[in-house]
Amino acid sequence: MSNLIKESSRGVKAQQILDNELYKESFDELKKSYEEAIFQTKPTDDKARFSIYLAYQILGKVENHLRTVMETGKLAEKQLQDLKK
Repeated sequence: MSNLIKESSRGVKAQQILDNELYKESFDELKKSYEEAIFQTKPTDDKARFSIYLAYQILGKVENHLRTVMETGKLAEKQLQDLKK
């Protein structure tokens, strides 16, 4: 049961991060800057494009991880509610 409480708490924290306006603004700005930067590279600059691509992908992985933690927390909260019944 303590694991469910921990997962629920982590889910709430992840939700707070994902709902935070500064977080949203930061991720949107980073995504936009990476998208713009990749089109400003020279056709022969594969290394720069690859670096920008990786940065964009990592940004997505961070966001997906937070969403996974949030969803796991919601499931844990549901299980806790079911146990109380």
